[in-house]
Amino acid sequence: MKFFFLIQLLLLPLLAFSSSDTTYITNKRSVLLRGSEITVFKDRTGRLSFNKIETIDAFSTASRSIPNLGISKGSVWIKFTLYNESNDDHLLINLKKPNLNYVRLYYPIDNRGNYSYLDAGNLASPSMHELNDPNNIFYVPIAPYSSATIYMRVQSIGQIVLPVIVGTGDSIIEDINVDRLVFGIYIGIILIMLFYNFFIYFTVRDKTYLYYIAYIFFIGFAQFILEGYGYQLLWGGMTYITLQSVNWSGALSGIATAVFLRVFLQTKKQMPLFDKVLIGFILLYVATLLLTLFGLYNTSYTLIDIIAFVGSFAFLGAGIKLSFDRFRPAKFFMIAWSFFIASIILYVIKDFGVIPYNFFTNNILLIGSSIEIALLSFALADTINQYKKEKESSQVQAIKALKEKEEFASQQNVILEKKVNERTDQLRQTNNNLELTLRQLQESQSQLVDAEKMASLGQLTAGIAHEINNPINFVKSNVKPLQMDIDDIKDLIKRYEEVHAGNFDEKIREINAFREEIDFEYVMEEIRALLSGIEDGATRTAEIVKGLRNFSRLDESDLKEADLQNGLDTTLMLLNHTIPKNFSVIKNYQNIPKIECYPGKLNQVFMNILTNSIQALISDDEGKEKKIILTTERLNENVTIRIADTGPGIPKEVQDKIFEPFFTTKEVGEGTGLGLSIVYSIIEKHHGKITVHSEEKQGTEFVITLPLQQSEFLKTNAAAATSISDESLNR
Repeated sequence: MKFFFLIQLLLLPLLAFSSSDTTYITNKRSVLLRGSEITVFKDRTGRLSFNKIETIDAFSTASRSIPNLGISKGSVWIKFTLYNESNDDHLLINLKKPNLNYVRLYYPIDNRGNYSYLDAGNLASPSMHELNDPNNIFYVPIAPYSSATIYMRVQSIGQIVLPVIVGTGDSIIEDINVDRLVFGIYIGIILIMLFYNFFIYFTVRDKTYLYYIAYIFFIGFAQFILEGYGYQLLWGGMTYITLQSVNWSGALSGIATAVFLRVFLQTKKQMPLFDKVLIGFILLYVATLLLTLFGLYNTSYTLIDIIAFVGSFAFLGAGIKLSFDRFRPAKFFMIAWSFFIASIILYVIKDFGVIPYNFFTNNILLIGSSIEIALLSFALADTINQYKKEKESSQVQAIKALKEKEEFASQQNVILEKKVNERTDQLRQTNNNLELTLRQLQESQSQLVDAEKMASLGQLTAGIAHEINNPINFVKSNVKPLQMDIDDIKDLIKRYEEVHAGNFDEKIREINAFREEIDFEYVMEEIRALLSGIEDGATRTAEIVKGLRNFSRLDESDLKEADLQNGLDTTLMLLNHTIPKNFSVIKNYQNIPKIECYPGKLNQVFMNILTNSIQALISDDEGKEKKIILTTERLNENVTIRIADTGPGIPKEVQDKIFEPFFTTKEVGEGTGLGLSIVYSIIEKHHGKITVHSEEKQGTEFVITLPLQQSEFLKTNAAAATSISDESLNR
């Protein structure tokens, strides 16, 4: 967490340290430069050159033990003088703040005032860092028992704190090794806690552990970034990621904290208002991530610090509130979070010189974070144990309640048996009455179905009479001309018979004249045409009779393989007299196999649906093209028949009722309302499915889906019936 910058603002009124010109460096140990030994100058433009800075008399003594410039625009210059009392001809200067972007150190190279410089900072290549360390370490040549004035120029988008440690190579390296050891122990603790809680999660399967694992990871990752190991070990000189990383690690650790607290403290249940506050913190952190992506690093950094500062004390307050409400997990959280906040406060006031800068205060954040993570892990374990105890207690209570219920049930059984016997007698009487009513309803239903069949038969008879009447009239109208032509031929033959030798020439002339008079060739051609017409009429009559036979299927009352397309064509032929000439019948037949079915019943289905389509098209006055479209196709082990029309459609409020018995939209006396109900029952008997798709003024489509084989269904039903029978016997 980075909110300690705001805590620093609360501690501004500190006394300035008395100034001293020179810091003396010996062989014994490294030295932390005090604020009184460092002078500071802020170049708000960030453009002043070293030559200009060297001549400026505007450096002022740092007012704090550790120079802390906050978030500063431009660049910051510091100046200090070192006197080398050691035997080494080089001193190491460690600017112990890893996440400074640009650091340039100027040191004298001769007695004439000439300076050279060394670069560091997290935007420099990792190879430029001395000792392969993320801190800003410089080897500066200073001859033994001589002094040198050092300048440093620092630029950074984040907080600028400048703890400067100077010493010989051995003393600085010793400090670095200690810091690495401490951070290695911290990372080891993080990894142990991660793996430990992963193991616990796979044991107890409590999702709280997953949120805690994410919290540990992002807290550890944030410390990893703040210690400078991100750019040192992972992304190296990738400037964009380096600039983003500090803000991202802070924001993600804050989001992970808020999400974990929502689950751990059960804020949605225990403190609904605070739960919304936590969601607000998460959204604010997301906003800082967006600001960082758009390059507003300083604004995002400041906002993250403010959110973390306010959020940390808000989290602590929520923990205290829930502790007073006797919510056990909140007590653990309050203790753990108090350790973490205390470590941050100690870390901050160390920078103000209120407490000394030493090994403990320098690593207090890592110590506080480790204690917090360990305590929260214990809290989770305690929560699981508490859940376990509550579960065991609830199981005991459940067993007790179950026994009480069993006793109560046994007492009630006697009463229930008596009531059941009484009720059984009543039900037996009611059942007898229902059976009588059922027989009456079945008789009524049978009469209604017979009435519907008679209506269909009447319609079919009228159609057949109309269709047969046409070819019979054709034959009848051809018989009279044929008789007349035959009489003419007989007369001609008689005249040939009257020819004798005496009047041969005269008779031949008369016969030829008569032959021309009756137009013999035309008569013969007309006879052939009349015979052809009679044959055509007889053929059409035979086809109608055959179609009637195919439609009724009087000889096929059992399951048979039938061609559905043939059934559709036969039905269309019988309904041909009802189809006006301006209607179009479009057939989109695919190559479908024969199916097992009751052919006569399916023909009745086609008859009812096609009759409805024809009547709907006739009643439609929209003036659009009138079409009936028949489509067949095979889908896996089923065949589908689609009968569509371009009629007025069926209103949505009516579509759910069209298969109900006695429901009809026709005028009184025009329909019984049983046509589609019978269709539905026939399709069900075939273990099929019928659906309707319709939009007003767009037309209607009936979709019939039938299985290829009915025998499989019969076997399944028989097996089910046998199973039920066996079960009944076992009972």
